[in-house]
Amino acid sequence: MTQSDCRVFGVDYNRFIGVLLCSSRFDLAERYYFQMFPQGFSLTPFTYSRFISALCSVKNFNLIQLLLDDMDKLNYVPDIWAFNIHLNLLYREKMIDLALEVFHSIVKKGRDPDVVTYAIMIDGACKVGRFNSAVGLWKEMVGKGLSPDNKACCALVVGLCEVGKVDLAYELVVEVIKGGNVEFSTLIYNALISGFCRISRIDKAQAIKLFMTKNECEPDLVTYNVFYNQMIKGLCNTNKPDKAYLLMVNKMEADGLVDAVSYNTFIKAFCKDGHIAKAYKLFEDMGRKGIAPDVVTFTTLIKKFLNKGSSGRTKTLLDRMSGMGLLPDFGLDVISYNALINGFCKSKRVTEAIHLYEEMQSKGFSPDETTFK
Repeated sequence: MTQSDCRVFGVDYNRFIGVLLCSSRFDLAERYYFQMFPQGFSLTPFTYSRFISALCSVKNFNLIQLLLDDMDKLNYVPDIWAFNIHLNLLYREKMIDLALEVFHSIVKKGRDPDVVTYAIMIDGACKVGRFNSAVGLWKEMVGKGLSPDNKACCALVVGLCEVGKVDLAYELVVEVIKGGNVEFSTLIYNALISGFCRISRIDKAQAIKLFMTKNECEPDLVTYNVFYNQMIKGLCNTNKPDKAYLLMVNKMEADGLVDAVSYNTFIKAFCKDGHIAKAYKLFEDMGRKGIAPDVVTFTTLIKKFLNKGSSGRTKTLLDRMSGMGLLPDFGLDVISYNALINGFCKSKRVTEAIHLYEEMQSKGFSPDETTFK
């Protein structure tokens, strides 16, 4: 462009760099950008914004910052599209402080954030645990009269509910929910339902579930599983396992919603109350109904049978677990092996006791005096 006899104007550089950006030739775009300035040319605010947006895809932070500095010298401000793409990149890369710095500096220059901007900021803040910052941004957005979109609501509600701040999440979005101006996704409702169920506020969870249906947002499988499983957990925690079991049999099984989580809740409750026989019967029911037990199922029963000295049942569960390719979420230690060996010896199953003794040594555990008693 610079070696011919033709005159080159700033508009030519803008067009040419724009074409290079569309073709992802960022190296050439950068080269021609640096050729412009000695000739007294500069990009337009629009081209600058497209340049910054494009560079975000390749995470060229140094050149992005240089372009922002050059724009500042020219009293240009990136458009909201480039602004949002840049902020999104900074949050994805966990560059939170820089994102906040960019946000505040551009606002000072007169660029008003939109709902997308706030959604990006709130989502990013929640993902790194900066919930106070997220709440502050939410209040600032609402205070400016901006109507939160589904992404902003989802980021805030899911983030707060995951750390147990369900009341605060509900308080912040309740007006948006009641207003009906935003079509909430099932993810938002599920987070609130799950959050209230976890703190035994079943009535509140039920109310949200009913409102969800009224608002023409159909509950999905996750909604029902979360609601009923948490309801069962709440009833079991308040010593009402029989009532919870009726709920599972009469409602959840009819709707095909029973899973390993449902059974684990009952098995834990019965084991806690000392009803190991009932717990094991439920374990057998799982097999008959084609519901695969998981690590939690096995570990809960194994620990209980170990405590009761039921070596045979414990070994059966361990073997079945191993056959499914699962490992217990606790390691068998010397005490566990001793309990198993002692149980087999008492029931005159010496061969199995010897096998466990050899297994114990192969795994690096040294027998103690209890082992030989």
